[in-house]
Amino acid sequence: MEYINTKHDFSILEKLMFVISEDHSTSTLGKLKTEINKIFSKSKCKDILYTNNTDKLFFGMKVYPLFDGDDTMEIMGDSKTKIFDQYYIEFDSKLFDPMLGLTEKELTAVLLHEIGHIIYDIGTIDVVRKNVDLYFADAHEYVDLKASKGYKELIGYALKDAVMKVGSLFAKFRDEEIVADATVVACGYGPDLETALRKIRRSATYLNKDVDDRFITLAWVLRLRSEFTTKRIPAIHTLNRAKALTASQLEKRELDYAVKLMNKMDDPMSEGVIDNIKERFSKKVAKFKMNGVRSIRDDIYELNLRLRCAEHEDDLLFIIRTVNTDIAILQDYLSDDIDDYERQETTRALQDLYDIRQRASKDKKVRSLNSSLINVIYPD
Repeated sequence: MEYINTKHDFSILEKLMFVISEDHSTSTLGKLKTEINKIFSKSKCKDILYTNNTDKLFFGMKVYPLFDGDDTMEIMGDSKTKIFDQYYIEFDSKLFDPMLGLTEKELTAVLLHEIGHIIYDIGTIDVVRKNVDLYFADAHEYVDLKASKGYKELIGYALKDAVMKVGSLFAKFRDEEIVADATVVACGYGPDLETALRKIRRSATYLNKDVDDRFITLAWVLRLRSEFTTKRIPAIHTLNRAKALTASQLEKRELDYAVKLMNKMDDPMSEGVIDNIKERFSKKVAKFKMNGVRSIRDDIYELNLRLRCAEHEDDLLFIIRTVNTDIAILQDYLSDDIDDYERQETTRALQDLYDIRQRASKDKKVRSLNSSLINVIYPD
């Protein structure tokens, strides 16, 4: 909890959340930002927006993390803990509607929950990483180290969308339970979060019971890579149409940014950028350069052994992530000028990796870690 000041006096925050629907002036939003930055002292809220939503779907609250293309590749190609140190907040005016009936304590609990899942909850980014890994496995694709210039920024747009949705109360899929939130509980608002969630689910119309839309944008952007030449203009039209469907200013800003990127993505990626991406796989690349395909063969032996012994979901996801990294390196190697023997050995290793990934993502049955998860429901 070193990122959160749980001893803070939250009464000022409660008062600001209570009056914000009537007074959302720059001064009030500035005071709220200052108060939030006192609580989450290691991360910085860059700005807070209040949107008067009269004719669009209810979005509640959005907390967008701020990161660049290098962060994108770190998220996709690494398994290190990722804490976002800057973010934006946006409030939907409908969140303060009397029909929803949220108290100042419940509004405060929701705010702490939404911010906490962006800058503190490492589980959020892990869920997104797992979905990226599984996408590549299911689509039989790989991380392209020589993608067109700007594509990693476009993936960043999709990752921000997914990260923002995964931990949010306003994007829960089907009847997901809210696991006891350590951030909110530590600040003394656990029961208020529970009652707020019930009110939101009862009165709001955001919930889609049939489609998990948290990863729609991410999957769309990843899929777009292989069809970019023919689908770029239709994709830009799609993003422009999406702007008309959302009331969120932050979402419109992200969509505008994505369109701007796609308009510039005809240029090839510079060697400097390629080298920067390769640094995300630096240990693997260095080992590969030294030992060639033999180093990947060692990986294949270990991965097959791990696959035979895998008992949990996370064991398979580790295997899939490792395979995705190895495939990216070998595909990049195949694009170089190599002799026929090396090309044949590399192609054979690739086929073995694809086979392992297929078995890990489709064939192997293990126990889900979620089956033993204890959900805490606060009493009325």
